[in-house]
Amino acid sequence: MNLDRVASIALLLLFATRYRCAAQEPAPATQPTTRAVATTQENLSDLVNLVEDPKNPPEARRRAARLLLMQPWPETPPRLAAILTGQNVGAKVAVATALTELPQFLDAAYVDPLLGLLADTDGDVRAAGARALAGYRDGGVAPRLRRQALDPDLPQRTRLGAIAALGLMTQRAAIDGLAESLGDRDALIAAAALTAFQQATALDFKDDPAEAQKWWETTRSLTDEDWQRLQIERLVQRDREMRARLDAVEARLAKVLESNFQRAPDAERGALLTEYLSDNSTTIRLLGLKLTQHHLDEGRSPDTLPSELVARIRDLMNSNEPREQAAAVQTVARFRNPQDAEQFVTMLSTARNRAVRLALVNGLGYVGNGAAAEALLGVLETTDPELATEAVAALGRLAERGELRGEPRARAVPALARVFGEAPPTQVALRERVLWAMGNVADPSFGPAFAAALDRSEAVAVRMVAVRGIAGLGDPKLADALIPAVSDPDATVRKAAIETLTTLGSGDRHLQALWTRLASPPETDEAVRQAAWRGALTLLEKRSPAEIEEWITRLPGEGRTHAQRTLDLLQRLLKSAETSNPPDVARVTSLHARIAAQYAQLDQPSDALSEYGKALDAAHGEQETTQRIALDMLRYALVSERYDSAAARILATVTPALSPTALWTAVKAEIEMRLTPDAVERAVGMLAAVEQYPPCEWPPDVAQELSQLRERIGKLREAASKPAAESRPTSAPTTRRNGKPPQDKE
Repeated sequence: MNLDRVASIALLLLFATRYRCAAQEPAPATQPTTRAVATTQENLSDLVNLVEDPKNPPEARRRAARLLLMQPWPETPPRLAAILTGQNVGAKVAVATALTELPQFLDAAYVDPLLGLLADTDGDVRAAGARALAGYRDGGVAPRLRRQALDPDLPQRTRLGAIAALGLMTQRAAIDGLAESLGDRDALIAAAALTAFQQATALDFKDDPAEAQKWWETTRSLTDEDWQRLQIERLVQRDREMRARLDAVEARLAKVLESNFQRAPDAERGALLTEYLSDNSTTIRLLGLKLTQHHLDEGRSPDTLPSELVARIRDLMNSNEPREQAAAVQTVARFRNPQDAEQFVTMLSTARNRAVRLALVNGLGYVGNGAAAEALLGVLETTDPELATEAVAALGRLAERGELRGEPRARAVPALARVFGEAPPTQVALRERVLWAMGNVADPSFGPAFAAALDRSEAVAVRMVAVRGIAGLGDPKLADALIPAVSDPDATVRKAAIETLTTLGSGDRHLQALWTRLASPPETDEAVRQAAWRGALTLLEKRSPAEIEEWITRLPGEGRTHAQRTLDLLQRLLKSAETSNPPDVARVTSLHARIAAQYAQLDQPSDALSEYGKALDAAHGEQETTQRIALDMLRYALVSERYDSAAARILATVTPALSPTALWTAVKAEIEMRLTPDAVERAVGMLAAVEQYPPCEWPPDVAQELSQLRERIGKLREAASKPAAESRPTSAPTTRRNGKPPQDKE
C-alpha cells in the first residue's frame, strides 16, 4: 500500500474520531447503523496490511502501527499480538517500536509475544522487543525478564535480550536481576549485565562489576523513600523523556519527509523547504537542507528554488552549529555557482571544525576555479588523511571541469605526485583519489606512478584507477606496463587493462598478452575473454595477411569458439584480398572456401553453401580449383542433408570444368559409407536427392551403379526388418576420409 493510502487512512481516522464525538448527541432515526462498523473493519484491515506489506518503508509501517494502536477497537490487541508472533520481521519491528513510542497503549496481550521476540534470530527484532517490554510497569514483566536473564538453559540471545530490557527499566526488581547477572559464568552475559546495570542506575562504575555489586549491596536495603531521595528514578526518567523527545522529532522529520515533501508537486516544494529552514529546531532545519540537496540531486535546477529559500540557505553558512553550517555549505555547493568560490575560500581560511572544512573543500571542487586550487593545495599539507583525500578529489574535479590551467595546474602536478608518493598503501581511499585526480590532470609525468600503481599489492580500486589513468594519457610507451595487468586477479581490472592495451598496444608482446586470455583456463570470465578477442582482432587488423595466417595457427581452444574466431580472422583476410589492387583472385577463392568450411563446423549450412558458391564464382572455371571446391560443396550438401535443386544448379553451372566421373565417385563414396543398418536411411535420402537433382549428366555406367546401390539398400532394409539375431550383419569399421570421421548428424 502506498503512502497516499496512509494519509487517506489517517484523515479517515481523524474524521471517525470527530464523528464519535458528535455521536454523543442523539442521531437522526434514519442514520445508517452498519456504516460505522464496516468502516472500522476496512480501516483495521488496511492498517494491518500497511504494517505487514514488505514493500512499504519501515517508517510507513511504524506509522501505521501507531495509528492502529491509537484506535479503541477491541480487535486491535489480538491482531497486533498475532503480528508479533508471526514471521514478518519488518512488521514485528514496526509494532514493537510503536508500543515503545506509545507506552500508554501497552496491554497484557502483548507481554508473551514480546517476550518471544527476545529469542528471535534477528537482532533488530530482539532490540525492538526489549524496548517495548521496558515500558511495562506492572503485570509481572520485570520478574519474568529476571528469570530469563538468569536461566542458563535458555539461548544466549534470549538472555541478552532480557538483560537489554531490564537495563531500560527503573524498577528495583529489574536492577536486582541485573545485579545477580553481574557474576554470571557466561562472560558475555556478565558484560551485558554490567552495561545494562549502569544504564538503569544512571551511574558509571567504570565497567567494574565489583564496584557495581558493592554499590548495590549498600543501597538495595534502602526504603522506597530513600531510594527516591537518591533520585535514580528521576534521572532515569529524565533520560527516557529525552529519548522520547528525540523520537518525537524523528517522527516529525519522517512525517515531513514522507507526507509533506515527497508527495508535494514541484511547485509547492520550494515553500515547504522555506518553512523547514525557518523552523526553530536545528533538526528540522537540517532536514530542510537535506531535502534541498535531494531536490537538486534529482536534476532540478537551483533556479526552481524561491529566492528567499536560497538566501536562507546562504545565511545558514554562518550558523554557529557546525553540522548546520556544513550542511548549508554542501547545499550551496550544489548550486554550482562559481561566484560562491570566493566565499568558500574565505571560510576555509578561518574554519576550524573538521566537518565544515570537509564540506568547503568538497564544494570548491564543484564551484572553484584556478584561484580555489591555491587553497586546495594548501590543504594538501594537512596530516588529516580524510581532509587530504577530499582536497585531492576537489583538485581532480577542477581538472575534470577544465578549471585547472596555467600556473595552478603546474603547481598541482608535483603536489599530486608528492601526495601519492607519501601515501602508504594502507591509505587506499587517498591513493585511489589522488590517482583519479592525476588521471583528470593527465600530465605525461604521471605515467610512472600509474604503472607502479598496477602492482598487485595495491588495492583493486587503486589498480583500476591506475589503468584508467594510463588510458587517459594515451601514451603507447605505457603499453608494456599493462601486460601484467592483463592477468590481474580481479576481472574488472583485467578487462580494463585489456581494453586499454587494445588502444595503446601494437607489438607481438601486446598481442600475445591478449592471446593468453582467449582460452578458459586460464581466463575464467567470459566478458574478459570476449574483450581480449576484440582487442586481438583490433591489433591483428594492423598486421599483414601472412602474419594473420600465422596467428590463426596459434588460436587456442577447439569446437565452436575456435571455429568462430577462425572465421572472424578469415573474413578480415577476405576483405583485404578483395580490396587489394589488383584483387588477388586465387586468394579470394581460397578464403571463401575456407570460410565455408568454418560455417560448416558452426553448423550453419546456409552460410556454408553460400560461401562455397562464392568460391566457385571466384574460381572463374580454373579446373583444378573449381573441381576441388565443387567436390567439397557436394559432399557437405549431402552430409548436411541440404542437397537440393539449388545446390544442383550451382554445380551444373561449373560442370564444364568438372569431371562427371569425379562427381559420381564422391556421391557414391558418401552413400556407400552409410550402407550400414544404422545409417541406411541416410543413404536412401542421399540417393533420392541425387537422382532427383543430378548435378550433371552422368556417364553411361552410372545407371548400373545406381541400380546396384538401390539393390544393396533394399537388402539392408529387408534385413533390418527381420529379428536382430537373425539379420544384423557384422559391418567393418567405416572408412574415415582424411583421418576424420564423417560429419553425419545422428
